[in-house]
Amino acid sequence: MNEKQESEYLYDKRFICDVCNREFTAKQVRTGKARFEDTDEILKPQYTGIDCTKYDVIMCPHCGYAAIPRKYGKLTTKQRAMLRESVAEKFQSTWEDGECYSYDVAIRRCKMALLNEMIIGTKVSESAYLCLRLAWLYEGRVTELISQKADDNITKQYLKSQIEYIQSAYNGFKEAVSTEYLPICGMNEITLCYLLASLAYKCKDYDNARKNISLIVVSKAASDTIKKKARILLEHVIEEEQNKTVD
Repeated sequence: MNEKQESEYLYDKRFICDVCNREFTAKQVRTGKARFEDTDEILKPQYTGIDCTKYDVIMCPHCGYAAIPRKYGKLTTKQRAMLRESVAEKFQSTWEDGECYSYDVAIRRCKMALLNEMIIGTKVSESAYLCLRLAWLYEGRVTELISQKADDNITKQYLKSQIEYIQSAYNGFKEAVSTEYLPICGMNEITLCYLLASLAYKCKDYDNARKNISLIVVSKAASDTIKKKARILLEHVIEEEQNKTVD
């Protein structure tokens, strides 16, 4: 999809920054314009016509305060002061957003949200969730580079980053399960089990993948849809284990 086509899904929404109090606009996807289709193996939402995950971070271009919508503007006085001192005083945007956000721009914006989250230090799950979002964005960039027949070395660099953020998300959510109460990042127990199983599979932690898949399959609370996804994931786990044995 070219920029002109993608821009038809977008509009500029006005915000007042919760840190520097200056007005700015951020690209947002028009409600109802993109039709939701499904989620992929690591729960990346998929829509017709546009990758909405590129537009899920709101960032002030003046001071660098960035967060996902459900977290944006929900800072305490102490957190605002921390961000002013650690981010706002040093921030300088080094990129142009353009008519729509490229994957590289979306990745930078999400990294700013992760930096903000690490500074204010709320919950490990929130940082893990942003790492997951970065894995989604790197996946989109890798797919784009492959379609463009880009240099293999460049593609491999992005793929390496994708894997690193998948691992960080996995580590973070594993810790969150033992230290936080449900729901975690809006996810109930079944959804979180599936995400952990998928991330474990991606990280080649097949024992934990099987463990979480089993919890879903035997659960009376799990829907038929997620049980089906869990069984498909189990087939992938078994296949990978068999390939590992052959190697």
